[in-house]
Amino acid sequence: MKFLLIKFLKFILFPFKGIISSISHEFIEKKIFNSGLIIARQNIKKKKIKNFSDVEFSVFSQWGDDGIIDWLSHNLKLKRDKFVEIGVEDYWESNTRFFLKKNNFKGLLLDGSHTHIKKIKSQNLYWKYDLIAKNLFVTKENINQVLKENNFDKKLSLFSLDIDGNDFWILNKINIDVDIIVCEYNGLFGDLHEITIPYKKDFSRTNEHYSNLFYGCSIRSLISLFKKKKFIFLGTNSAGNNAYFVNKKKYNLVKNRIKEIKIFAPKFREARDKQYQKSFVSSGLAINIIKNKFVYDLKKKKLIKIKNLKKIYSKNFFKI
Repeated sequence: MKFLLIKFLKFILFPFKGIISSISHEFIEKKIFNSGLIIARQNIKKKKIKNFSDVEFSVFSQWGDDGIIDWLSHNLKLKRDKFVEIGVEDYWESNTRFFLKKNNFKGLLLDGSHTHIKKIKSQNLYWKYDLIAKNLFVTKENINQVLKENNFDKKLSLFSLDIDGNDFWILNKINIDVDIIVCEYNGLFGDLHEITIPYKKDFSRTNEHYSNLFYGCSIRSLISLFKKKKFIFLGTNSAGNNAYFVNKKKYNLVKNRIKEIKIFAPKFREARDKQYQKSFVSSGLAINIIKNKFVYDLKKKKLIKIKNLKKIYSKNFFKI
């Protein structure tokens, strides 16, 4: 019931966020946030969960990531008061807004749009909390520099990345001290191969293919990458697009609390046709739209067409 209340309040708030007064806007946001706090308190009582779907809820996150992050932050006893989120748009729909408001931590927000950053800075949130919002198109060449320059390369609680593009190449390059990493994967790339889009400094998801489906990397590429960086994979959200990793030093705090390390396949249908209209092709079939695109196979260290990967999905990947 409380989850439905959040959805109802968000339905009221977000379509009119540019029209209603700042007072009304803030009042409704408080109602949404307080409803999230109620669910968060209930989740904290769950000492053991089957997988992350047991603790999901959405206040500001697109999917259920607000709940996952809150449950993890409680059980991992996060005390380091800094976080980073990259790819925030105007920050109304994000992975760290609920986390920020609940914990009052310091945050670095990066986005490639000047308009988005301007909107963030116009919100009351920006003066109420210790935030730095910067307009930057993040690349593997500049990521470590911007984190270091702003003193967000050490003693972080959370690092979240969702840029619909060079995600793997940036994650491969980062050199940070952090407890939790949340990063997007492209579920259409399956659960069997370590693959990613080839690196292109100015990569644009929409320009790369009309379907908007060619971006990011597979879940296996992330698991392999973070194993080398001494992070443990904990599972994904049930939407099938965000993966969670915990620093090996913190792993014992949640080691016996998650019964099933579950990789969820995507169910959302975001494919576009050549007129850039949603085509509603199911996720299980959408890979055929981009089958002639080249991905980089990280194990074989070479480019390969998607259609030549043979088997992409495990037998039960798309089964509920």
